[in-house]
Amino acid sequence: LDHLEMIKVLGKGCMGKVVLVRSQITKELYALKSIVKEHVIEQREITHTLDERNILAKLVEIDHPYLAKLHTSFQDEHRLYLLTNYYCGGDLATHMARLYNFTPECALFYAAEIIDGIGELHRLGVLYRDLKPENILLSGDGHIVLTDFGLSKWLTEDDDYTTQTFCGTAEYLAPEVLLGEAYSFTIDYWSFGTILYEMLAGITPFWADNHSDMYQRVLTDVLEFPADVFDYETAEFLSDILDRDPRTRLGAQGVEEIKDHVYFADISWDDIRNRRLQPPYLPPVTGELDFANFDPDFLAMSPALTPIPSEIEFSDEVQDVFDGYSF
Repeated sequence: LDHLEMIKVLGKGCMGKVVLVRSQITKELYALKSIVKEHVIEQREITHTLDERNILAKLVEIDHPYLAKLHTSFQDEHRLYLLTNYYCGGDLATHMARLYNFTPECALFYAAEIIDGIGELHRLGVLYRDLKPENILLSGDGHIVLTDFGLSKWLTEDDDYTTQTFCGTAEYLAPEVLLGEAYSFTIDYWSFGTILYEMLAGITPFWADNHSDMYQRVLTDVLEFPADVFDYETAEFLSDILDRDPRTRLGAQGVEEIKDHVYFADISWDDIRNRRLQPPYLPPVTGELDFANFDPDFLAMSPALTPIPSEIEFSDEVQDVFDGYSF
């Protein structure tokens, strides 16, 4: 930590914050996520927190172009730290708010890169569980990166590749999650379909002013496809992927089912995997320290680390829980 210069706050959550830092040794820029141990313990998030670190460590081995890169993880008495690549393009949510909606070509490009990343996570046995525009970052050259695995979970054969915890972000929750049923990898495809719809229409398909109305709409409303926004192939694709029954949802037989759909007919998956396609949109940045794509409320915060709520001493047993966190 002594070798890192804190520059700007890029984001903040209930467990800690993400700060842009510069290595005083290499002069490289990184994103440092700091997580307060006391918050992790209070909110019973120990498993999620350890899973996030282990998933990121696994991703280092495979080096996938659309999945976040961990450089190191470490800890001190009160905090856990994850040092990852910094992407100066900001997140997809920022660009969606700025542009309202994307062209069909732009949405297709992002959809292809996103689903390639999701497919790789699933191949590793990882359920993402929090696919949303805020977690889809843009690199300076316009390609996407999936980040924040704080809610992700390893699914195993022992659990029949299912889990049941209610978690995620309201607008992107699949019906089976809302109903408290056991669910599997196909919930990520529901979130993916919701985001693709939103990229094209400027609004999620079942939007409502409050969560209970939104959940009701997700469970009962008919999908609508305004003709001025959706062509036939796209509407058909979204109908198949926003199928309320996870057993018949597109992707229930695996990600290849999605990649083979006519919606992606013009996509070469080899070109996608090798980042060969020219991104249709470049984030407006003049350089690495241009923060135009980040939330000004976060940028205005002090880049110092989140204060520790009470300087309590953790017992050795509690500290042992975080054994092996450092990478």
